[in-house]
Amino acid sequence: MKIFRFRDVLPELPNIVFRRRFKFNFELLPYEVKGLSLKKIGNFFLAGLNQFLLPSKPLGYPVIAQVEPTNFCNLSCPLCLTTSETGSRPRSVLSFNIFKNFIDEVGDYLLLIVLWNWGEPFLNPDIFRIIAYAKSKNILVHTSTNGNVKFDNEKAEKLVDSGLDSLVFAVDGATQETYSKYRKGGNLELVCENIRTIVRAKREKGCETPRLNLRFIVMKHNEKELPLINQLAEELQVDFLTLRALAIAAHLGENLVSTFSPDNPRYRGYRDNTDNSQGEETPFTCMRPWKRITLGALGEIISCEYDYKDRHSFGNLNTEKSPISIWKGAIAKEFRKKFNLGNNDFFLCRDCIYKNMVVDDCTIEVVPLNWVCWEQ
Repeated sequence: MKIFRFRDVLPELPNIVFRRRFKFNFELLPYEVKGLSLKKIGNFFLAGLNQFLLPSKPLGYPVIAQVEPTNFCNLSCPLCLTTSETGSRPRSVLSFNIFKNFIDEVGDYLLLIVLWNWGEPFLNPDIFRIIAYAKSKNILVHTSTNGNVKFDNEKAEKLVDSGLDSLVFAVDGATQETYSKYRKGGNLELVCENIRTIVRAKREKGCETPRLNLRFIVMKHNEKELPLINQLAEELQVDFLTLRALAIAAHLGENLVSTFSPDNPRYRGYRDNTDNSQGEETPFTCMRPWKRITLGALGEIISCEYDYKDRHSFGNLNTEKSPISIWKGAIAKEFRKKFNLGNNDFFLCRDCIYKNMVVDDCTIEVVPLNWVCWEQ
């Protein structure tokens, strides 16, 4: 969970310094930042020192941001904290002005924005403006959707024109019956039609982006449909099909593990979903408070996306103007001193799903698609 592993960065040094390009994998998929400014290159190396020095006031600026366009959803998935913790925060949509203020200060240093958290991003009416503004700063933008917000031709064209780099469609079933067992309130045919519309818009405009990723969380009730989801991905002509390990927050209850955990141990990515046969537990090291800056829909700068209650907010952009002064401020510094690499009593760390991982990434497999012939 470092910013980028040294063994991955080392072969890229000539590209970064001389060609101003940086290739890396995120969620097992390939990404490339082109046209790096000297400011971004310098900050990339400076910020990398944080994972070795662990200062309470980080060096440089963050290189990754996680931004929450909305904190509510149009579905009710049983393991999602948006569903179970609905009353933790007031329903909110991140305003474009707050986002602009955020990007105006940190955008010249960011390589990647992960544009989601606890909610459906495309319920934000300014989502296309948000994406386009981030792209104006030469930032890779990656987001996700449950696909149950209607994409007509106009919206699909706006999406392609926004410059979005990659879009995940969360589809955890190849038939409506299976799909609706987890994506409660969702319509699989609407999701598929939205994908077809976006694929068509990409072709008409001659664009390869956004790259579309059909994501399938493998669970007990849907693992039998793995061959069918592969066929569906081929039929829809998405760019990637990825399989994701199930994550269950401990406080939701042990009964959910037996209900949802897949039978095939190959797809059990978390220790609380497995027995000890997957190996001895390795020490958990978390770099979240140093590696990225996280902005919530209410304008809060928080330590980690898992602080779904904003209990450990560093400050709010509705009352303070500088995201970096918040991220490096007194509250944040005190948090990092107590954080101790994840071994602490903060509620977000005690129940953290990442602590029990027995795989390197929540995404556990990229399934090859026969129809894809251009180089990914």
